[in-house]
Amino acid sequence: MSPITTSVATVTDSTCDIPHNTADLLRIRVVPTLLTLEGKTYEDGHRFSRSVFSHRMPCLTRPAMTAAVSSKAFESAYESALASGVHNAVSIHVSSRLSGIFDAATQAAESSGERVKPLDGGHIFMALGFQAILAAEAALEGAALDTMIRILDQARQRVRRIALIDTLEYLKRSGRVTWLRASIGDLLRVRLLVSIIDGLGRRIDKIRTKCRGLERLMTLARSWGRLERLAVLHSGVPDDARAFAEQLGNFTSHPLIVIEVTPVIGARVGPARLGLAARLGQV
Repeated sequence: MSPITTSVATVTDSTCDIPHNTADLLRIRVVPTLLTLEGKTYEDGHRFSRSVFSHRMPCLTRPAMTAAVSSKAFESAYESALASGVHNAVSIHVSSRLSGIFDAATQAAESSGERVKPLDGGHIFMALGFQAILAAEAALEGAALDTMIRILDQARQRVRRIALIDTLEYLKRSGRVTWLRASIGDLLRVRLLVSIIDGLGRRIDKIRTKCRGLERLMTLARSWGRLERLAVLHSGVPDDARAFAEQLGNFTSHPLIVIEVTPVIGARVGPARLGLAARLGQV
């Protein structure tokens, strides 16, 4: 990481799905989440690629399990950030309704007094990542901590995330979706459009075909209006994601991002899934 030139550091967790080169460029510290696979625990992004995980998931003899990130991991990230010369750090994380990561970050921040401000991002994937990117960009422009918090409070209301899930099997197995009461027939036939609203997964529509699902994704993206940033998210289907991204090239003036989602969440929703995350333009 290059020498610090800001007064506030940005910290997040790897459920944000920020590309590594973007995180390096903006000096965003990303604390890896954990995944247990066939009895071994891996750090997201270390010694285990997302594409390998997506292809292995249907063949696993035991379901992949997520593991909580310790507060020690966040303490280390905060200590490193503050030792680099910044005055403060903002630490923005996956919705507390979806994970205990924010609680671990909050506990770790207590040892730093008021120099570290943990924030519940209320979202996941690049809907969280776009918030961290905005915070880092503001820091590089010289924003102070209170200004960054205000910017993020506003930005949280301007991010959207929606996914087309190919099979309900993994969602049902996870036990984390209280509204899902699918029969075996539904598991085989139905695709769901799901959004994150107030940190909770909400069903938008049931779709019978992938083609119809992609049409609905496109329609919903158009309904969001002017977009500052847009990302196509996928789990194990890079070719489908790139093809879909080509149809969305004029939706935003910034380069569109195509990224494979973290296996920590992919383990709960399954392979062969496409989605969108966006940061809306100012009204």
